[in-house]
Amino acid sequence: MDYADRLTWHIILENIIEILTIYIWPIFFSTHYQRVVKRLLSFIETENSTIYYPQSLSVSNPVKSAFLFVSLNSRA
Repeated sequence: MDYADRLTWHIILENIIEILTIYIWPIFFSTHYQRVVKRLLSFIETENSTIYYPQSLSVSNPVKSAFLFVSLNSRA
């Protein structure tokens, strides 16, 4: 039990590296959820520009409504 309570420079450095890894990882790598949402928003924007905008309609961003509903907006 004495070993678990020790505080050495090795343990301190190891904890600092672990904490930095947790905070720096999302800066360089996105999550699967973020990649899928980005793809979904790109798809919606493409569909809006090719199908809905010429008809004076648009599909709103579902992320803003927490994916509870998809709304069609009139652009009249």
